[in-house]
Amino acid sequence: MRARGIMMGGVLAAMLVGTTAGMAAEASVSLDVASAYVFRGATFNDGLVLQPGVEVAGLPITFGVWGNFDVDDYGGAVKKSEFSEIDLYGSYSLPIEAADVSIGYTEYLYPGAGSVADREISLSAGLDVLLAPSLSVFYGVDGGIEKSLYVEAAVGHEFALTDEVAIELGATVSYMDPDGGKSGFSHYTATVGSGYGCLSASVTYIGQIDDEVLVDVADGGSYDTEIVGVLSVGHDF
Repeated sequence: MRARGIMMGGVLAAMLVGTTAGMAAEASVSLDVASAYVFRGATFNDGLVLQPGVEVAGLPITFGVWGNFDVDDYGGAVKKSEFSEIDLYGSYSLPIEAADVSIGYTEYLYPGAGSVADREISLSAGLDVLLAPSLSVFYGVDGGIEKSLYVEAAVGHEFALTDEVAIELGATVSYMDPDGGKSGFSHYTATVGSGYGCLSASVTYIGQIDDEVLVDVADGGSYDTEIVGVLSVGHDF
C-alpha cells in the first residue's frame, strides 16, 4: 500500500507540473515543518512532522498532492521516519460571480497502515468581503469516514506592516456528525501568522467546544494537542 500510494503521488505530481507547460496554470511546491499533525481537531502526531505538497491552480480545476512524514513516533502510535498519509485532491471552481464556490474530492491514502483509503466530497463557498467569511462542507463516501459529515466556518483578516510583510489572523469553528458517535460543535481554532518572500510561520490554538464530540485522548478519543507551530517554505512557478 505504501509503494502504491507513493507511486501514485509521484506520478500525479509529475503530471501536475507538466500541465503548466502548455496551459495558463500556476504550480506551487511547499514544505511545512510542524510541531504536530492535527487534522480537524484530532491529533495524529504530537511531535515533529514534515508535510510536503505540490499543487496546480489558476485553472477552473485545481489538483494537488500532499503528504505527512512523521519524524517522531507519537509514543509508538505511528512509525517514525515514514509517510503515514498521502492525499490526492482536486476541486472545480464554479462560475458564480457573487461568491467563490467550488466542489472538491479528496482521497486519503495511508502507506503501511494496511487500511483502505478514505474518500470524501466537498462543497466550499467564500465571500470577498470584510473578514473573508467562508463555509466548507465535507462528506465521506468511502472508507472509515463513510457517511460522516464535517462542516467548518472560517473568517480571516490581513494587516499589512510593510509592502512585503503582513500579519494574518484566522479563526474557524467546526461541526461534526460522524457515522457513529455523538454529533455537535467539536472545536474551534485561532491562528496568527506572517510571511516574507518564500518563508512563512504561524501558530494555531485548537480548543474543544464539546468534549463529548471531540473526546480527550485520556478518555479514548483523539483531542490531545492544543498548540501547533508551523514553519513553511514555498515556491510558485
